[in-house]
Amino acid sequence: MIRFLQKQSALFSVLLILPLMGTYIGKSTFQYGISPYSTAVMELDQRVFEKLSYKKKFDDFLEEQRTKNKILRIISQYQPNVDMEWVRQIPNLIFQESRKYGYDPLFLTALIVTESSFNNWAKSHAGALGLMQLRPRTGWAMAQETRTHWEGKPSLFKPDTNIALGAYYLNKLVGRFKDMELALEAYNHGPSQLMRYLNQGKPPYDYSTKVFDIYDLIRSKTV
Repeated sequence: MIRFLQKQSALFSVLLILPLMGTYIGKSTFQYGISPYSTAVMELDQRVFEKLSYKKKFDDFLEEQRTKNKILRIISQYQPNVDMEWVRQIPNLIFQESRKYGYDPLFLTALIVTESSFNNWAKSHAGALGLMQLRPRTGWAMAQETRTHWEGKPSLFKPDTNIALGAYYLNKLVGRFKDMELALEAYNHGPSQLMRYLNQGKPPYDYSTKVFDIYDLIRSKTV
């Protein structure tokens, strides 16, 4: 009986000690089953991860600012016919819409240069309007799909509306034709006309080549 009670007492002591093994040893904390050394390594890894994460965010922020400043300098080179209140907002708008659809902001910049050279009041012979040269009928359709406030033609002379609808329209064409070059040709000629060219076995590439040439020039220039 005495030995039995001794065994029970020893077992009770062990059970009492086990929960305490996950508490403090010196200044390090660790969970049961993990050594103080492993815990310290895990804590160090966490700090390193946090620093790397912060550095990446900071690097991304710097790259974003460099890109926006470059776009602003490109705009100024074209002596834009844009209300000054919009000039400094346009790089932000381009960056915002590009990131939404996975474009390089400089690519969308090249498309705007090709379409209007940053002439906000540009009108084509076909009736396309604004920075990204959208026809009112196309603009209205895109506005309905994106639930964008629509005021008729004046909406296309607003840089924020025009860029948002133009970027969305291009992305819609990319989804339809599964190819950026063809999407650009559809953007320029209209999707129906492009389909006629494709059915004739004569896909056009002049416009898309021009956009990509400007894009390459913008990327390579230190402006």
